[in-house]
Formats: sequence, structure tokens, C-alpha cells
Amino acid sequence: MYESLRQLVVDSENKNLTSLFSVLDLNFSIDMCTEEGGGSIELVPGGRDLEVTSSNVYDYVRKYAETRMFKSQVKAIEAIRAGIFDVVPASCLENLTPEDFRLLLNGVGDINVTVLISYTSFIDESGEPSERLIKFKRWLWSIVEKMTHLERMDLVYFWTGSPALPASEDGFQPMPSVTIRPADDAHLPTANTCISRLYIPLYSSRATLRHKLLLAIKTKNFGFV
Repeated sequence: MYESLRQLVVDSENKNLTSLFSVLDLNFSIDMCTEEGGGSIELVPGGRDLEVTSSNVYDYVRKYAETRMFKSQVKAIEAIRAGIFDVVPASCLENLTPEDFRLLLNGVGDINVTVLISYTSFIDESGEPSERLIKFKRWLWSIVEKMTHLERMDLVYFWTGSPALPASEDGFQPMPSVTIRPADDAHLPTANTCISRLYIPLYSSRATLRHKLLLAIKTKNFGFV
């Protein structure tokens, strides 16, 4: 829906495509599917007789989105609201903005590596000297720092079961940790999302660590160890 509406707005600004709207034959009404109860809804009084043009497309897009996301879903939204208030007292949400609530539900979209480092503890099962462990940790964080945004989301999802960091440290129960396993270049990293723990063998090189880690997180799965 988003992409279709966005394209309508883009096309309306192209003078060479103004005739497109007559071909599309859109009006200010929505035909509802069977699952939504069927029938049609007028976005404005007399909407069935009001054609969408390049001059009124912004109004059409706004009203279409409002109707699809809210007005036609009032019963479902009210049921969700009642369910939330069964668990969370309404007074606890009084001072929350929609943005605050989204942050609590979805976490932080931008995965800040510095924050992730501050949250993470390490457990050594390799038995190797501390110098090698320090180098290994540096390898790991340098790899994470150079990951794309999507790769970081894949990593955090593989590690914790959520593609985003919580809004605060209190959101992690328990806090994320990394267990360094004995040296082994043959196996991939694994994870236990229930306890936010990542298990990584003590790979022999940074290149091997990067290759194995990226390969593991692309599976979108985790293993109980």
C-alpha cells in the first residue's frame, strides 16, 4: 500500500504523467475485501463520484491511508487497546507519546555499536592466554562496526531473537554475552536467544571470524547449545 500511494504522489508531480490519473480511473472510495466485511467506503461525501486527479491526489492519499489504517480497523484497534489495558494500567501510559510507545515495543532501530559493547560481557571457555582473547574481542567489534545496518540487525536477531536493541539497558533480561569457545575453524557461531548468549569459537584469524559470523547470521536461525 505504501509504495502504491507513494508512486501516485510522485507521478502527480510529473507533468508528462498527468493523463495517467484518467487511465487509472480512481475515485474517493475504497472497495473493501471480504475479510474486511466487503462493500465500499467513501473517503468523502459523494466520494464515488469524485475522481482522483493530480491536483487532489495528496488529499486522496491522506484519506485513503487514514481509512485503511484506522477508520476501517476501529473494532480491531479497540480490542487491542482493551487487551493492553488488561495488562498495563492506563495510568502508566498517560504521559507516553506515540513515539515513546513505539520505542518501548520495537526497541531502537539504529544499532549503536558503542551501546552494544557496553551491554556485552564475555565468558572464556577457550583456556587461551588473555592477550589472544583481547585480540579476538577487538576483531569481533571491528567486524561489527564495519557491518551494514541490515547485517547488524541480522546479528542482533541471531543473538537475542530481536532485530533491535531495547530502548534502555533494563530491556535486556538477561544482558547479552559472548562465550568464547575453544579454537575451532570448522564450526559456525551459535546462539541461545533465551539468554541472549552468542557462542563463538576462537577462530585463527579475523578473516575467518568475519566469514563464519556473517554466514551464521544469514541463516536467521539459532542453535541451543
